[in-house]
Amino acid sequence: MSSFFRKLRWLLDRRRREADLRAELEFHLAEEAADREGDGASAAEARRAALRDLGNRTLVAENTRAVWGWTILEQLAQDIRYTFRAMAANRLFTALAVLSLALGIGANTAIYSFVDAILVRALPVADPQSLVVLNWHAKAERNSVMHRMSGSTWGDNKVGVTSGIFPYPAFELMRREDTVFSSAFAHFQNWQARRLNVTARGQADIASGWSVSGDYFRGLGLSPAAGRLIFPDDDRPAAAAVAVLSEAFSRRRFGAPENAVGQSLLVNNVPFIVVGVAPGEFFGVDPSGAPDLYMPIHANELLGAGGQFGFKPAGYLDPHDYWIQVMARLRPGVTRAEAQARLAPVFHQWIASTALTDKERANLPELVIQPGAGGLDTLRRRYSHPLYLLLTLVALILALACANIANLMLARAAARRREIALRLSVGASRWRLIRQLLTESVVLSAIGGALGVCFAIWGIRVLTVLLNSGGEHNFAVHAELNWLVLAAAAALSLVTGLLFGLAPALRATRVDVMPALKSGRTGSPRGRLGHLLIAAQIAISLLLVFAAGLFVRTLSNLESVDVGFDRQNVLLFQVDARKAGHTDPEISAFYAGLRDRFRQIPGVRDASLAEDSLIQAGTGLPLGPAGAPPNQNNRILRAGPDFFRTMRIPILAGRDLTDRDRRGAAAVAVVNEEFVKQNFDGRDPLHQRLILQKARRDDEVARDMEIVGVCRNSTYGGLTEKTRPVAYIPYDQGYPEPDQMVYALRTAGDPLRFVSAVRDIVRQADARVPVSDIRTQVEDIDKTISQEITFARLCTGFALLALAIACVGLYGTVSYSAARRTTEIGIRMALGAPRARVIRMILGEVLLTAAFGIAIGVAAALAVSKFVESFLYGTKPNDPRTLAAAVLTLIVAAIAAAYIPARKASRIDPMTAVRHE
Repeated sequence: MSSFFRKLRWLLDRRRREADLRAELEFHLAEEAADREGDGASAAEARRAALRDLGNRTLVAENTRAVWGWTILEQLAQDIRYTFRAMAANRLFTALAVLSLALGIGANTAIYSFVDAILVRALPVADPQSLVVLNWHAKAERNSVMHRMSGSTWGDNKVGVTSGIFPYPAFELMRREDTVFSSAFAHFQNWQARRLNVTARGQADIASGWSVSGDYFRGLGLSPAAGRLIFPDDDRPAAAAVAVLSEAFSRRRFGAPENAVGQSLLVNNVPFIVVGVAPGEFFGVDPSGAPDLYMPIHANELLGAGGQFGFKPAGYLDPHDYWIQVMARLRPGVTRAEAQARLAPVFHQWIASTALTDKERANLPELVIQPGAGGLDTLRRRYSHPLYLLLTLVALILALACANIANLMLARAAARRREIALRLSVGASRWRLIRQLLTESVVLSAIGGALGVCFAIWGIRVLTVLLNSGGEHNFAVHAELNWLVLAAAAALSLVTGLLFGLAPALRATRVDVMPALKSGRTGSPRGRLGHLLIAAQIAISLLLVFAAGLFVRTLSNLESVDVGFDRQNVLLFQVDARKAGHTDPEISAFYAGLRDRFRQIPGVRDASLAEDSLIQAGTGLPLGPAGAPPNQNNRILRAGPDFFRTMRIPILAGRDLTDRDRRGAAAVAVVNEEFVKQNFDGRDPLHQRLILQKARRDDEVARDMEIVGVCRNSTYGGLTEKTRPVAYIPYDQGYPEPDQMVYALRTAGDPLRFVSAVRDIVRQADARVPVSDIRTQVEDIDKTISQEITFARLCTGFALLALAIACVGLYGTVSYSAARRTTEIGIRMALGAPRARVIRMILGEVLLTAAFGIAIGVAAALAVSKFVESFLYGTKPNDPRTLAAAVLTLIVAAIAAAYIPARKASRIDPMTAVRHE
């Protein structure tokens, strides 16, 4: 039947080509005749006749091509039907292949969805490609014109630093460049803006907010979901206090966007009117922290009364205050390079006018205009390296699955050697058989890809939870299976099908027909290609197991860090009474009253408070012993009575902070061992004086304190941070005045059982004060190592998956090989070979191939391990113990996977094997 269709197709092709050539030739002859006869009726008639004849012949050619196309479709349908019959006849092989592909494609699809969401996807705004982000670059951050800053810098100190924060006058300068930008807009967020006290309908809660310029929404080209957005008239001094909510926040607090418009809010005890709701798909220009509400920048004057938030009015015009982030939209026809060329000299001239010293003039920032289609690159800087690493790991998983299936298909092809020879003998071409085998591979990969998309849906949810475990409660990036991700999954399925199917198809169809038909055997061993595939699986598996071992060791090292206090059974939560309207000195009494009531909760053993948790702390102010200049390394933590007893930090000399250390009493401090080491050079620190100076006025003494205790060193400001010199000072003895406070309750049993009681006490004290950021001390520590925990879990899962795929592939390959060698094994046993020798023979061949793969894997692991060095803690990237453990794991896995089929092969009855021959 195949020969008939092949000859029919050749005949139809030949007739079609002849008809096309004949029609074209006759048409040209007719035109030449018409030209000789002139422009009369006969010439026109000749042309019409030629065109009719050409049309008829073209119709015949099209019919011929239709028949040929129908033949191709019929053959494809035949191949697919045969593929499904073969899959039904080999259910175990089909199940293993589809499952391996589904896991590999699913993992790749899940990771790529995050790559798309964080690194590829553009902002959901009008014409995002015309947006740009304004940054600056300098040789070094220090000695620059930045006297004060509210933002971050990044980069390598060897090549300089980059930042996206500008003074407000620089933003005004860019806004006036209307020949380059159609609009320039800005926003501001600092750590306090992420923790606004918002009261709506009598219910207080913590929300995040951004301060935006009047052109922010217009420059992005957004339309409101309800009401209106912020206008330029809203962003001016003395304008009414208005706010725009995110759609999610409006639904959470008011039920629907329409219900929120016109409502009144108390933001840090300042009344605001909701004028509109932002569109639901918009998450702000910085996906790392989606805001709950937007306010005009000049509203900071209302929120910043007393200097507790934002800036005082004069701060807006200070050219040395770097705090605002700027974006712009290019005018049509203006490129980013042209904008850079026009504005860089303007910015340089302005920034030079702000320099006050020669050092500042020698390190002036230079303007850098970068693409803004994806918004600010905060998330890209944070997650690009981890995502690429994860993408590499899942690509190795898929490569392992492809090698596994290719090896199994090679074994199957050897078992089908007689069938293929028979097809060739009855007229099937080699290309026809290759196409049939590739159809089987592509159908397998298509089914695996479809199942992999289902796995990807689950994987995206798991990865989202893991990424959010680091405390980014308003993490705005939502990975999804959009058309781009699904297209990538479809392309991946097709490529993998061709990848693992091509080599077995070419190998299977290269067979001598007559010997294969005469032989009763199912085939000969696959040769070097099969062994190379097994070695590749072992090498890839070793890479993944080694990576998992490095990350697990890192996590173990982090968890074994001595934090210096008892992390168990401690409940932490934050209370910010100042943003609810409490002021000095009453706020200190409010916090003290709450602590007294918390101590009376049944099951609470101790209670204290501090400005932050030990693991999140990081306050640095000019502090040093009396008569000595302040030590820049010194840190402070404002804490309450019995803090060391609550946290179980041993007091080595002197005493703990007590209730007597309050406003009006003698100022005191407790220092840690490192503080004594760095500041007193072996002298006894007790009863020595400490001088705390104003943050921005080094000549003004804020507190003169007596050291009354020395405590043991404990973790301060991060689990991986080096030991800091810390002075613990009472929170209510003056500068700096108490702001938000974090309470620590040591409990009997599970700390989370006391959350409802804590909320009731705070609500009874003042319903305007919300309780936020509730967590245990263990969770607080885990947040600081969330990336390491995520990598350890993912890599361990990937390593186990790789081992499973490799073992399944090895098991199937050895089983096929043993089945093909039934006669050989039977003859060996008939000649007296014991069962143990047969097992050793098969295991020896497997271990020899595994040794080759392990050698490749070890070399690759040592070569690429340096790329994960930045993710490790307490272990080297080429750690020999981890590498040895990975090698041992692979050897044990290879023996375990090969032993069962080897043991089964050793039980072959010699007489049955000889009869088979």
